[in-house]
Amino acid sequence: MNRALPLAPPGTSIVPAYAPSPPAIPDRIDLRGSLMFFQRRLWLMAAVIVLALIGGVVLTLMQPKMYRATALVSLNATEDRTATDNGDPVEGPPPSSAYVDTQVQIITSRAIAEEVAVKLGMIPAQAGSSPEQRQQRRSTLDRLQRNLKAQRMGETFALDISYEAPSGEQAAKIVNEFARAFTQWQLHSRVGRNKETIALLQKRLEELRGQAHADTEALQNYRIRNNLLSTSGSSLTEQEISSYNQAVTQARAQAAEDQARLNTARAQLRGGSAGDDVGEALNSGVIGSLRAREAQVGGQVANLEANYGPNYPALKQAKNELAEINRQIEAEINRVISNLQAKVRVSGQRLASLNGSLSQARGKLASNNAAMVGLDELIRKADASQGLYESYLNRYKTLVAQEGSQRPNARVLSFAEPPVLPFKPNLILNLVLAFAIGVAAALGLAFLAETLFSGITTAAEVEERLGVRYIGSIPLLKSVDRKARNPLSALSENPKSAFAEAFRAIRTSVEQAVPGKVEIIAITSALPKEGKTTMSACLARSMAMQGKHVLMIDCDLRRRGLARYMAANPDHPGLLEVLQGDTSWDDALIQVDNNFHFITTRNADESEAELLTGEQFDLLLQQLRNHYDYIVLDLPPMLPVAATRIIAGKADATVMAVRWRKTPDHAVKAALHQLPHDRHSLAGVVLTQVDMRKQSRFGYGDAGYYYQSYKQYYL
Repeated sequence: MNRALPLAPPGTSIVPAYAPSPPAIPDRIDLRGSLMFFQRRLWLMAAVIVLALIGGVVLTLMQPKMYRATALVSLNATEDRTATDNGDPVEGPPPSSAYVDTQVQIITSRAIAEEVAVKLGMIPAQAGSSPEQRQQRRSTLDRLQRNLKAQRMGETFALDISYEAPSGEQAAKIVNEFARAFTQWQLHSRVGRNKETIALLQKRLEELRGQAHADTEALQNYRIRNNLLSTSGSSLTEQEISSYNQAVTQARAQAAEDQARLNTARAQLRGGSAGDDVGEALNSGVIGSLRAREAQVGGQVANLEANYGPNYPALKQAKNELAEINRQIEAEINRVISNLQAKVRVSGQRLASLNGSLSQARGKLASNNAAMVGLDELIRKADASQGLYESYLNRYKTLVAQEGSQRPNARVLSFAEPPVLPFKPNLILNLVLAFAIGVAAALGLAFLAETLFSGITTAAEVEERLGVRYIGSIPLLKSVDRKARNPLSALSENPKSAFAEAFRAIRTSVEQAVPGKVEIIAITSALPKEGKTTMSACLARSMAMQGKHVLMIDCDLRRRGLARYMAANPDHPGLLEVLQGDTSWDDALIQVDNNFHFITTRNADESEAELLTGEQFDLLLQQLRNHYDYIVLDLPPMLPVAATRIIAGKADATVMAVRWRKTPDHAVKAALHQLPHDRHSLAGVVLTQVDMRKQSRFGYGDAGYYYQSYKQYYL
């Protein structure tokens, strides 16, 4: 049994609004997509790499030739020879890494460079007085230091010294002189340093010997003067201080407790209490008996008031007695509060007294220990003076034993030979570096170009970035049929081509995308020159070739693209004349064939342009529905012309033409925002002028990606 579906209310649709499905999260690496990225930017990256290699070659040719000569110097594996107290020589520890690094810095120092320059006659021994001579001297030394390199060979004690110069002989001569100057500097430095140290130690030993003797004598005199033979006489004072500390702690706790009771009682009185609920008052027997008497007399007063008048003698007597009892209770509560205050004062005085006694005891202990503090200080001073004296004495013995037996701590293992081949420039290294830089720059530029690119390439980008339906692509005619003269002739001459099939697919997609019967199709774009007029004409021609009666109307009053495209007579009446009532619509028709007619337009001012947004155009379209199966409206671009959105609302379906990889996505989004909010007539987006050969490199996952596989199907 068939069931009729309920119709949607007016102005609504039973077809839900199109919403693209969210992109799936990839569960594998898209190697093919990465490969396509490199294919798209291949020429850019290749150009950058080639330019980098050319730059590397040019830089190599421009660099002067430099020769490097190398000498090898070895440091001794042990430090200076030392002597023990009995005179037996022993070897010192091996040099540390810091020591070896220091020797490297010495080789490249200004002092060694100056010795070498003087030895080789590059500069005079004495600096000149004129600024030019001083500047020339500085320049020569700077050049020597700049071209000299010294480094440690691994973890060994061998030092590699190299020098770069325009000739091999000069490089070898200079680096060998650096090696000799370093070894000589080592010897002279050790001898001079040893003599200076011995002289300083002699003077210092006399001072330290006198200081140690004076400190020891002062220590003995202090012990005799203060009779400090034992340190056990201060334990009683320490015990006294301990007892006072405990008593102070207890007194402080008692004072805090008494103060807390007094504060609580005062807080209760300030809160409106009569005072009988104060802790001390609750424990008072006097207040308890008075409260019992108050209750008894209060009962008598209540009984008398119930039976007699206010002037009854017994009642007056009872009230006076009750008032007296309340006064006594209040006096007793005040006495309790006074007792609490007295306890607080007593506790505070006791705590102050104990603190004073504790302070006196501590002062006594400090007085007793003052002498001990002085003794400890003298002992430490005497021990330090004696230890320092012995340390200097041992060092003095060691240096005296070494005097006269110094030898250089470094020797030349091998002198440099003049090199035959230049060290710089290194063509292979420069080319490798240029290639690496070129690859990095090429990748960076490729990623930048890919990131900054905002055009639309594939169906997935239409739906993901624009949020609207993709309904088809129109191939660039030259990419699918190089022999075709123009798009309209390509449709009629080869109706089974990929170009013709694209328009049949668009018609089908439009009818499926919009609910209800589609008779009026509006073609627009975001910007000019996106191929919407060609698309409109070819779509109309394609439907006419399928036996449909089709009319195409040029609604672009500024460009009049249809009239130029179809080579129509500019004097022929058009759309504006029909809307103004100057001619009938059938007189404005231009026939292409039996099924395909079109109406052109002319340039118009603003007042005439409003005819397309008014009721005249609505009435015209209603009349034309009765005579044609399809009406194609070639609208002006959406962004430059504000009236386009109104005209688009008159159509059953609106198609947005977007030029492949040219139109920015933000321009298309801006155009889509100008459509009515419900977009019930928006069929979707068509990509125009798609280069199918290139699309196979751009559109992975898109139908165009497989064009190379199915293009033979259209032949």
